[in-house]
Amino acid sequence: MVYSPVLFERPAAEESTVPHGLAKTVATALPGLWYCLHLPASLCDFVDVDIWMLKAAQNLRLEHNILLLPIDCFEEDVLGRYLQHHHPVVTICPDGLLAEARQRASALGFALPTTPYSQLSDATLTAQWKAIHEHFIPDLPRLTGDVSLTHRLDLAPLTLPHRRLARQMGWPTAESVAQDTSAREEFSQALRGQNHLSTLARLERDGASYEEASRRFRQTFKEEAARLRVPVALGLPGTAPAYASIAYDSELRRQTKPQPAVSPDDTWSVTLHERPDHMVERAAIEFAVTHQSVASSGLGLMLPTMPPDAFITLAELERHFHNPHSSAAIRRLLTRLNEAANPLWSEELKAAIQRASHLTVFSDFPLGLLTMPGDSAPLCARLPVTYRPLQPLTRMMQQQLSAPPAISLDRSIKVLVAECIPVSDPVGRMSRQGWDIACETAAPNSATLTIIQTETLTLEALQRSVGEHRPDILVISAHGTMVGNMAALVIGDEPHLDLGLDRMPPVVILSACHVAPRGSGAVAITDLLLREGALAVLGTQVPVDVRRNAMLMVRFMVYLAKENTKPGQFSTILDVWHHVQTSNAVNDIFDGSPSLRAWATRTTINDRPVLVEFMTSRATGRIRPPHVYEDTERVLGEIADEQGQGDRVRNWFRRPGYVPESLFYVFAGRPDRIHLTPPRLLIEQARPRR
Repeated sequence: MVYSPVLFERPAAEESTVPHGLAKTVATALPGLWYCLHLPASLCDFVDVDIWMLKAAQNLRLEHNILLLPIDCFEEDVLGRYLQHHHPVVTICPDGLLAEARQRASALGFALPTTPYSQLSDATLTAQWKAIHEHFIPDLPRLTGDVSLTHRLDLAPLTLPHRRLARQMGWPTAESVAQDTSAREEFSQALRGQNHLSTLARLERDGASYEEASRRFRQTFKEEAARLRVPVALGLPGTAPAYASIAYDSELRRQTKPQPAVSPDDTWSVTLHERPDHMVERAAIEFAVTHQSVASSGLGLMLPTMPPDAFITLAELERHFHNPHSSAAIRRLLTRLNEAANPLWSEELKAAIQRASHLTVFSDFPLGLLTMPGDSAPLCARLPVTYRPLQPLTRMMQQQLSAPPAISLDRSIKVLVAECIPVSDPVGRMSRQGWDIACETAAPNSATLTIIQTETLTLEALQRSVGEHRPDILVISAHGTMVGNMAALVIGDEPHLDLGLDRMPPVVILSACHVAPRGSGAVAITDLLLREGALAVLGTQVPVDVRRNAMLMVRFMVYLAKENTKPGQFSTILDVWHHVQTSNAVNDIFDGSPSLRAWATRTTINDRPVLVEFMTSRATGRIRPPHVYEDTERVLGEIADEQGQGDRVRNWFRRPGYVPESLFYVFAGRPDRIHLTPPRLLIEQARPRR
């Protein structure tokens, strides 16, 4: 996929779309990028694959390998090393670049002729599927079923993964999406397909004969409908008004339009990049969501634009944490936030979340802070959530297409803790004490987890330490600061947004305050580290208490050590973080007041402190993630009743109350691609029993 040169710095308003900032030179690639999503992602797309493997592949993220680059970079000097590890198949380009692209593609050994936009059609797509099959695997029988281009881009995150699944399953594959097709119809069809796949995969794993499978199918289908879990990708456009007022003049801001979840006019064409900004941006976000849902063989949905009031309320909530804050005020602000975001909650979104194994959210808004109707705890307590920032859209597109390989940390994990706060600072002293506890608690329980603590009081010291130790996980303990509209780290008494590391570790944990604020649309170091090469970055939205943060980090390391020693509970580092974040609700509650903490640690029940009794016995099987705080209060209240202190303890829950501080963290990037259980083992676990 080639196009005319892209601007790698932030483009001016006339050179990019408003408000999300897609360089118009990159926008010209959209027709070709969408076309590429209809080509095979791997050779498995050509052949009949066992049903159990189709289900297991949802853990593998088999992404299309699409290379997006300027025509000037389409040459051996730039691509030589890259193409040594890949098979160049076809080049797609605008008609004006055809002659040059054809010459360069031929020199680089592409298998198929270069295709200009004017030739992109169902007939060309069918011919290219056939040509790729004959070129790479001519001796293997080819799957039947039509391939055709998607018509409705707004529904493509649902329809395109379903059509690929349908081709493998032998179902009708022709697109049936008409101009008046609703999201509800397409969602129902995709969900039925996922449930059908899960049912057949289970019967296959059980080794059921054809007769037994026929007899059990209906009952198994019902059971799988209740337990179905699939990856879900969501596109949530929207820009913080505070950012827009800085980035764009009033006339440009007036031209921006909120987008509905479904738009029948949002269709594919070779000239889609020539549409108004809001339609071009929509097509780019829809492409990213579809790319993700196809890779995971899951579900994808576009959501309507996040209302400006939601960003304004979020900014107020984040500012509230900068001063002594009350539980009641934060509860009120969270309620206002939910009210502002209420238009998002379609029946399809609620049904998708109920069946999601985890969420990948393409947005600059922390969807995980919202509470789904019927729940009492925010969404990030219900299931793992990871974010792909949208701003600027050019960077998001580049990062989405980079398709980094999955990383497995099943054999060893090296953690480097970089202390950037002087020990003379009370926060720095408490941070070191917390990591001393982590070393004493986590590392001795694992032969393969190593925690290295270093003093890095200057940026140069940090760079040297990372270069020397080459960690898998880099923890940066530093102060966070705001410089204008930028959220930076303080290292050596100076704010930094660019760490300049020669080798960026796969995982970066920012043990610092408000390094990922979202309400003001700030340029955040959390997002910038993804651009520098980190695969996943964990950051905080608000100022956090160093002691509570230390508790979270200690527990995170403990569970990493446990999984590393006795694998099987968690597949990815995202799963570990979600367990730690959610199960920390009891500590959030106890930190509400000294009285609560004293009751939890100094009074006993069954000869054990209340906290130990809760963690080891009473909470087991009784805490529902969507109601984690409500359920935790109920169980603690029962313990207090047995002591004759029920009314007093319940009163402490409300006055002075507590803050769900553990939920104000965001994991950005691809933590779902960092495996603790090797992918090969996940596949073996899904293999049918013989």
